[in-house]
Formats: sequence, structure tokens, C-alpha cells
Amino acid sequence: MKKNVFVLRAGFGLYTSSFESNSYIGIGWFDEDPQGWDLQDKEFLKVKYREVYPNDPNMSINQNVGQIYRFVNEMNIGDIVVSPFTDSQLLVGTIESDQYFQIDSTSPYAWRKKVKWFKEKIDRHNLSVPLQNTLRSSLTCFKITSADEILVHFRLIEKSDVSNDVYRLEPVSNFELIRKRFLELDATEFEYLVSYLLRTLGFEPTQEIGKVGDGGIDFEGILDVSGVASINLQVQVKRYDKGVIGEKEIRNFRGALKRDFKGCFITLSSFNKKAIESATDKEREQIQLIDGNRFTEIFIEQYEKIIDSMYNDDNDDLAGKLKFKKSLLPI
Repeated sequence: MKKNVFVLRAGFGLYTSSFESNSYIGIGWFDEDPQGWDLQDKEFLKVKYREVYPNDPNMSINQNVGQIYRFVNEMNIGDIVVSPFTDSQLLVGTIESDQYFQIDSTSPYAWRKKVKWFKEKIDRHNLSVPLQNTLRSSLTCFKITSADEILVHFRLIEKSDVSNDVYRLEPVSNFELIRKRFLELDATEFEYLVSYLLRTLGFEPTQEIGKVGDGGIDFEGILDVSGVASINLQVQVKRYDKGVIGEKEIRNFRGALKRDFKGCFITLSSFNKKAIESATDKEREQIQLIDGNRFTEIFIEQYEKIIDSMYNDDNDDLAGKLKFKKSLLPI
């Protein structure tokens, strides 16, 4: 039987390390021992919630009580739980106990469940775009409805048991066909493809394409996140898809970054374990990694905007080379 997968945030990641060190997860709406409470009755929980938070609007009450109920009654022994750190890393483990009550200094969350954490962590950026979007939910506690990538990663199910509608990264797949088309572009065409993709994400170059060149930097500019925040960004691109990107390339790229700039490394191949560890090292400037699968997913997600931008720039030839049948693009 396939395991359920839940997300449980720990103060936006502030207490995830404590969860890991002390082998539990917890929620913190109540600091009262619920012994004797009818925890399976949502209306009862709403009454208790209103006693503690009398000024909360009904919408907040319904939403938060729903999360409390989910933690108590739906997250069961044997289910998988994901707890995000403050960076891109995800802590993943198996629930090993029913709820218990404990107050101590490890966290402000007294309603708890024991968890056996996997040693390996997942970088959320290596997950599919739809799953990353799911993980951006503002809820503290929620179920992931399509979490097969996580279950496959930890060998809790076999990839062959996953339908292609859910887990699409098969060796011979539409992804591979699209990536093959990318490789048929010449160096200049591919550089322009990357520039169009970045543009649709809010990137505005501050130097001409192909003229940056310092230390292997291919793009430099400002990433405007929907007007909410602006990030100085430098991008390095490795077009080839044979072999993998190693730690040395990440180290060299980090050394070339300008002060106050974030770095993004794009490749059509992949990154080895040491490269990923180096890029996510909390003691250094972290580098955003985009491998061939991620690049293809972003291309699919932004496809119509990318093609429209090419036509608007009278770059019809490039747009024509990247036109795909809708059946190939799950958009």
C-alpha cells in the first residue's frame, strides 16, 4: 500500500534542525495537554480554538482547526512527513508514534509525534515544478497528493509502479525528445533560448547577451520577482548533456560571482553529489542548480510566454525550431 506524504513546517524552518536532532514533529496552536479531549470532533476543536484565539476570523479558525485535525487524525504511523529547512533542503522521515504531549526547550510545539528521519535530505529544486509549487503552500500542515517523486527517491515505491501521468521523467520520454531538440540548436540559438526563458521568469539583463564572459558568467542582470523583490543574478550555462557537472565547476563559478550577486548554474546534463553539496553549503554563497530535467520543466511551464516573446522579437526561425505539438507538452 502506497504511503501518504505530509508536509509539516517548523516555524518556517526555524525548528527543523531541532525536529531532526530530537526525532519528532510538532504543532503549536495549543500548549495544553489534550488528555480527555475529543480530538476526532472538529466542532469540539473549534470551541477549544476560540477559547485561545477569540479574535481570529472564522476563515482562520476553519483553516487552522483543519490542520490540527489533520496532524492528530490523518498523519498516521508509517506515513511519510517532509519538513522544510530555511533554505532549499527538505528533511524527510517516517512517523513512528501517535500523538503525545511534551513541553521542553527543544521547540515551542507541545503536540508531537515521533519520527525516524532519513539520513539523506532532498533539495526541493531537484523536484518537478508542480511538486515545488505544492510545497510553496502557506499551510503549516498539509498532505501532498502527488508525492511519488519523494517515495521513489527513498525507494518506498518502484518507479515502475508510478503512472506516467504523475511521474514523467522516464529515460525515453517527451522530456528527452524536447531536450534533444535543445541540443540541435547551435550555441547562439541555445543562448537566446536561455535568455527568453529567464525573461519570462522576470530576469532583465544588465549586460548584452554573449558579452558578459567574466569567469564563465553567461548572463548578468536583475531578477524581479513580480515586483515584490529584486535579486542581482549571474548565470552560468553548460549546454552539453554528456557527463555531469562536478564540484570544481561549482567552486569556480562561485569564485567568479560578483559581490551581492546570487548565482544560478544551468546545464542540460546533471550535477554529481559533491557539486550539489557544494552548491547548497550553508557556510558559503549558495548556488541555484538547474539540471536538464528542471530546465525542460521550466521550459514547458513557460512555453507559451517563451514562444510569444520570440515572435514578438521577430525571432521566428528560433520559435519555429522550438514549436511542439500540444500532446508533448503537459501545459
